[in-house]
Amino acid sequence: MPASTIVASGGKFRLYGDSVQTFADLPVATYAIAFSRMDGYSLRQTEPLAPAEETIYGSHSSRVQRIVTGYSAMDRSLGVILSGDKGMGKSLMLRLLAERMREEHGLPTVLVQHDTPGLAAFLDELGEVVVVFDEFEKIFSNEDDESQNQFLSLFDGLSTTKRLYVLSVNELQRVNDYMLNRPGRFHYHMRFAYPGPETVATYLRDQVPGVAEKQVAEIVDFSRKYDINFDHLRAIAFELRLGESFAEVIGDLNIKRSGSANSWVEAHVVWVDGSTDVFIGQADLFDSNSLQIINDWNTDTGLQFRMCNAVPSEDGYQLPDGAFTLTDLRDEDEKSADDKRDLCAAAVTLRRPPKYSIDF
Repeated sequence: MPASTIVASGGKFRLYGDSVQTFADLPVATYAIAFSRMDGYSLRQTEPLAPAEETIYGSHSSRVQRIVTGYSAMDRSLGVILSGDKGMGKSLMLRLLAERMREEHGLPTVLVQHDTPGLAAFLDELGEVVVVFDEFEKIFSNEDDESQNQFLSLFDGLSTTKRLYVLSVNELQRVNDYMLNRPGRFHYHMRFAYPGPETVATYLRDQVPGVAEKQVAEIVDFSRKYDINFDHLRAIAFELRLGESFAEVIGDLNIKRSGSANSWVEAHVVWVDGSTDVFIGQADLFDSNSLQIINDWNTDTGLQFRMCNAVPSEDGYQLPDGAFTLTDLRDEDEKSADDKRDLCAAAVTLRRPPKYSIDF
């Protein structure tokens, strides 16, 4: 039987049977890129990027809305970098964003999963689509000049076709410098902070029905001292549902402190006259009994305290009156007779500074 469809391209004619379909635009679906040296590039339909039936925590929804709104208003391609450690929710946000762009803009999603020859040129042949590079720096090495450089002109957004480019990144230092701090290439760079105490408590109450508030308080307190991500919370919640207590199981979970026991701490000091200072230093928030010291050389003042006297609060840890000592760090020859300092504070609050999983 003669071929029903004959396709001419680049001076070559290819013959196809009745199953061949032609489209003016790529159908709305999710595609993976396939490449062979014999046949070149093609797209293979795969499972759609979409969130499972799960509760969305943190700022994911508002961030997705910002991107969708920005894409609608922009007259050129839009680039987005999502950076953060594993377990911070980047993949969930990719799924949320892909679903919204399919529903509201009718855009297919194209997944870039391999570094193949001429990839940037192939992507520039696509119509209006969402192009997703998950774990970009793992697939495209910054040590090879061409691996990431090939995309610079594509990400400039000057192509005649408008697209949404989304990169998720675990190790920001492995990303080409010409992509960072360049809003012309990537309008948004959304860094993922560790979930705060309120989010941790909400997650546990949602995921462990009937969880004892004492357990919630213990885990929230732990999160004030240690960087907990959603992978950690998922593992903790799983054990609590099995009837384990947090104190008994935390030592056996794959959640370990590495490096120095100390972490950066801000000591917010409110003086009796109402003025404030912020001392920044290192302390081990897990060490209850040792005398800990934060010296602030901007004000020549030292703060001494023990964590066993600290009281958990919404802002961090409150040091009650009598639970801390303030000392003058100046040398004796710097102190004049009429330069006595009244180091009396009305309140001291210890807190870890808001921390992004990648702060670069």
